[in-house]
Amino acid sequence: MANIRDIAKYADVSVTTVSRVINDHPYVSKEKRDRVHAAMKELGYLRNQQALTLSTGKTQRVVVILPYMDHPYYSFFVDGIAKAALENQYRIVIWQTEYKLSEEQQALDLLKHREVDAAIILSHEMSFKEMVSYRAYGPIAVATVGAPKGISSIHVDHYASFVSGIHVLQQHGYEEIGIILSRSHSPSSLARQQAYFDEVASAREQWIWTGYLTSEDGIRLADEFLSQKERPRALFFSSDYVALGFLGEMQRRQLPIPETVAILGFDGNPIGKAFGLSTMLSPNETIGRQLFETALAEMQGASPQTTAMTVMYQTGTTL
Repeated sequence: MANIRDIAKYADVSVTTVSRVINDHPYVSKEKRDRVHAAMKELGYLRNQQALTLSTGKTQRVVVILPYMDHPYYSFFVDGIAKAALENQYRIVIWQTEYKLSEEQQALDLLKHREVDAAIILSHEMSFKEMVSYRAYGPIAVATVGAPKGISSIHVDHYASFVSGIHVLQQHGYEEIGIILSRSHSPSSLARQQAYFDEVASAREQWIWTGYLTSEDGIRLADEFLSQKERPRALFFSSDYVALGFLGEMQRRQLPIPETVAILGFDGNPIGKAFGLSTMLSPNETIGRQLFETALAEMQGASPQTTAMTVMYQTGTTL
């Protein structure tokens, strides 16, 4: 593919002139501007190549990689990233993957081809080993645990946070506890399961429900929960979104909460407050902001960093 130097040679102008034309800089004669545009058209110069400015070597863009754009859990991360990006005159490119490895690879190819300056990954299927191979092309910051040297990680300490939530349930008198997770073998889910078995004396494999991501999944869980002969007295959800679906279905069946089963969420989604959901408040917007700021600092020469955050209990009526 043609680059800026190819365009300059073809149009018989300087590289600086080409850069000025690409960036709509003044003080370029119409005659030279026309020659540059003609050369760009003739050589098939792609617009995405124009993002790289000659003066800064930066595109002023960051790709944000996430599994689902319509899931409320990720919206708070994105809000924090977007606010920090705006303050620093950056734009964000949102790339939804649905946990498809091929999509994650295509998103990171933007970094490889210098179409973005950095990548922020909120959740992923890709192994860290493969992810490290992209690190040579620019900063990568993740919101997940277990990142190796060279990749920044700003994340919730899911083990400590789940321990805190279990203690909240125990302080309310609940000892028979079940947990509801999204993916069974993600690093966060493995940490949560470890906390569950470490802290709950009555922990049982059949009281761990996995594969629950949406409010519809929470509705579906009601049938599975009620079909068990031996049921836990409390459920600790890894997502408020799922917890609210479950809560709504139980209310529709006129099964009182917490008398039938106590419910504790994990997000602090504002909508949960309207329904009285007890939850562990996760600082997702703060994490999003720090992910962007960390990536930006790396662009300016700083070393990668790792920060783990914990959550706070937010009272409700479901315990």
